[in-house]
Amino acid sequence: MGYRNDKHRIVFTEAIQKLNRNNYALMSAMYLLTAERGLWMTAKHSVSQNEICFDAIKLKNSTENGYTLLCCAKDLYLGTKHITIKDLADKDLISPRIFGLACNAMAIRRFGLGAINYKNERAEKQ
Repeated sequence: MGYRNDKHRIVFTEAIQKLNRNNYALMSAMYLLTAERGLWMTAKHSVSQNEICFDAIKLKNSTENGYTLLCCAKDLYLGTKHITIKDLADKDLISPRIFGLACNAMAIRRFGLGAINYKNERAEKQ
């Protein structure tokens, strides 16, 4: 398990620097929100002091993937039900890559950052 790409890894690592990594719901949502640049540019202003204010995130000109990632993040963080198991299973609705990211986020929500082999690069450099 891993990241969408190297940029995702870098943005995620930077975004969680000052957040509580023991809050698995927060980490899973951050993983998804940082997976797409446009989504993160909109959502990052709604993250502060270990909280995400999803009501403040207003997507404009979002891609289908961005909307799906936002809904999955919201469901994992708040316990809402925007995305169903049936939706996740429909490969015409959710691409295999987004499905993989959602699965990774569910693993983070359940097991923590170790599920994606997260390494604190800053701690390793010291």
